[in-house]
Amino acid sequence: MLSPEMHNRIRRIGKNLQIARKRRKKTVKQAAEMMGTSLSSVRRMEDGDPSVRFETYLAALEVYQLDDSLRFAEPEDDRIGLALEKQRLPQRVRVKKEKRLDF
Repeated sequence: MLSPEMHNRIRRIGKNLQIARKRRKKTVKQAAEMMGTSLSSVRRMEDGDPSVRFETYLAALEVYQLDDSLRFAEPEDDRIGLALEKQRLPQRVRVKKEKRLDF
C-alpha cells in the first residue's frame, strides 16, 4: 500500500514522461514500440499507475535519453545514511603501537 505522497510522486513522474514523449513528437504507439511494451502500459505509466513495472519506467528514460538524469538511491543523496555514518566516526584516531619481537 503506497502513501498518498508516493502516489503523487508516481503521478508526477508519469506526467513528466508524458511531456518528454510529446516534446519528442512521439505517439503513445510509437513510444510503446520503442520501449518494447504495450500501449496500455505506456498509458498507465503516464497516468501514474503504481502497478506499472519498474522496467517500463527505465525503458522510457532510455528511449527519451533521460537515463543520465536518473538519480535513484545514490549513496551521496542518502542523508540519513550519511548522518548515521558520521555518528559512528571515532572521536579520535590512535596510531597502533608496533609490536616488537625480541629474539
